[in-house]
Amino acid sequence: MECNKGELVYVPSQVRLHRYFDTMRGIMVKDFLTLEEPKTLLVVEAKQEKEVGVHFRGEVWYVDRKDIFREE
Repeated sequence: MECNKGELVYVPSQVRLHRYFDTMRGIMVKDFLTLEEPKTLLVVEAKQEKEVGVHFRGEVWYVDRKDIFREE
């Protein structure tokens, strides 16, 4: 799904969110969680092809583009 920074997206329940961190070996998953209920989240980073960064719990989490829907 095409989306831009500043847009709201709907993320259904049971979708996995990820956080990353840099290491000497490259970027690795720091943490992940599966949403228990649907959320409407703000896109804060939309540069990557397969994922977008969303604001969740005060931090940037990443979600697969295929799992989100634009809020109309």
